[in-house]
Amino acid sequence: MSAADLSVGNTYANYEKSCRKVSLMKPKLVYNDGKIQGYHCQDAAGADIWRYEFFENGRLVKVHSRPVTAEERNQRFQMGLLGLAIMNSGTPSTNTSIGTVAPTRIFSFDIPSGVNTVCFYNQTGGMYSHTIPRGQVCPRILN
Repeated sequence: MSAADLSVGNTYANYEKSCRKVSLMKPKLVYNDGKIQGYHCQDAAGADIWRYEFFENGRLVKVHSRPVTAEERNQRFQMGLLGLAIMNSGTPSTNTSIGTVAPTRIFSFDIPSGVNTVCFYNQTGGMYSHTIPRGQVCPRILN
């Protein structure tokens, strides 16, 4: 996408049109609190960076991006291998269990939304949001 497509103040309609042009798909809605909507366009930048665009009243108000970490690249690779293994294995086992660990979420940025503030956190695999009353400070780390 061009820099003009990601300029603050751009309309959602222009952004969607540009996203469809480069990815052949609509932007994916990744956040919606009724006032602010966050989207991700599956353009070629996704291999190297995580980028999210936030709109309020149909206008772009913030673009957030950060590099993909080595850990996230490894996780993508492992998930790809797992997908290939599942496709090649025939019938999946019904007694397989996978343990999970709650991810550590590190504060990235915040956006005011009415009487609240929406805090966004980086975590392995993407973003996480947490809403707090305006006037409070976003916690730097969430578990």
